[in-house]
Amino acid sequence: MTLRVLVVDDERLFAELMRVALSRAGDIEVVGIARSVAEAVATAPGLRPAVVLSDYHLPDGTGADVARALRRVHPEVSVLVLTGDPSEAVLADVARSGAVGHLTKARDLEDVVAAVRSAAGGEILFTPGELQRLLVEERVAPALEDPLTVREMEVLRQLAGGASTSVSSDALGISTATLRAHVQAILRKLGAHSRLEAVAEAARIGLITLDARPRDPSPERGSTLVRG
Repeated sequence: MTLRVLVVDDERLFAELMRVALSRAGDIEVVGIARSVAEAVATAPGLRPAVVLSDYHLPDGTGADVARALRRVHPEVSVLVLTGDPSEAVLADVARSGAVGHLTKARDLEDVVAAVRSAAGGEILFTPGELQRLLVEERVAPALEDPLTVREMEVLRQLAGGASTSVSSDALGISTATLRAHVQAILRKLGAHSRLEAVAEAARIGLITLDARPRDPSPERGSTLVRG
């Protein structure tokens, strides 16, 4: 089955480079290129992409704005954000937007192709360093008004440990639908818009530790995948 992708970037040359690189993958079809947040939001429902690959800096907003807008009108799509400026503010904005991940433009094209496939499969790509930078942001950690249940904590640990949806549901003896329902409850209780943000927030307030998180077997890439 072909993976449908919408590229969002106002730099025509870079957008065309992404189109060519992704199309050469064989299993990916670039169904369109949008130049702005507004164009992405307007065209995505008709184009039906599984993944939106968006630059962070756009003429009328950001890639995080694309994720926020599509979460309301096209919630099944996965948004992956590219930027050349991974500052703490950018990382926090992406994590809170509901985007599934973030990559710098310095990554190799094959890394981008792999990340697009991962995003379509419900995985979230981020580096451990980026997550740590999110954790050091200075915010007051309020007590949870609605604490996580024992089962929700088990699901949260599965997310933090990098287990896929099917592996997590098998390990906990529940259906994938039930697992996803628990994930939604975790997001609501932690005030998170994405699983990445939920893991970061849970670590920040001490619900979990990240010591046991798996690392990419290719250390030079420095990436960790959280699946789900």
